[in-house]
Amino acid sequence: MGAAIIELISNLVNITGNSIVDTIIFAVIGLISGSIAFGLVGFMFDFTGNYNSKDMSEMHWGIRVLLFCILTFVMVKIAQFFRWLLIPPQLYFLIASIVLIIVIIVVIYINRSKTNIDYTKKTIKEPSHQESSIESKESWEKETIKSDRKIELCPYCNGYLVNRIGRYGRFIGCSNFPKCKYSRKQ
Repeated sequence: MGAAIIELISNLVNITGNSIVDTIIFAVIGLISGSIAFGLVGFMFDFTGNYNSKDMSEMHWGIRVLLFCILTFVMVKIAQFFRWLLIPPQLYFLIASIVLIIVIIVVIYINRSKTNIDYTKKTIKEPSHQESSIESKESWEKETIKSDRKIELCPYCNGYLVNRIGRYGRFIGCSNFPKCKYSRKQ
């Protein structure tokens, strides 16, 4: 009886041609599709919000068996496709396709990084050789403060007032913070 079942499964599945290996593969596929079927039925009843135990007990097993059969059939066909894919002529095309996809991804990545580098080179403004780094930083700060809003000066030290974010929210504080601690609410 057991040999007949193994032969029947091997005729239905026929992935490798070896009846024992086909039976083992079918058993693994059956376990996977059975667990997926149980999970899907539980998800379906949770999604619909139907918790009537009579409906669930009558419908669960029918839906589970149907899902089990469909999933097992699909997974066997996928396994047969992979077997067909891994024999030499198709295997060569598979390897060539994978290499081609990798090359395309690398070219796209290089082009994107090149355009990002070009964009950052255009946006970076290097200071002239006549200015020192401190002078260029100060002039840059003055330009940004001027462009942000009207210039407000600190009443204590005549430094610029800038927008800041602290522990208790946004506020306006002096740009000479360590020396001058003037601040007010925004």
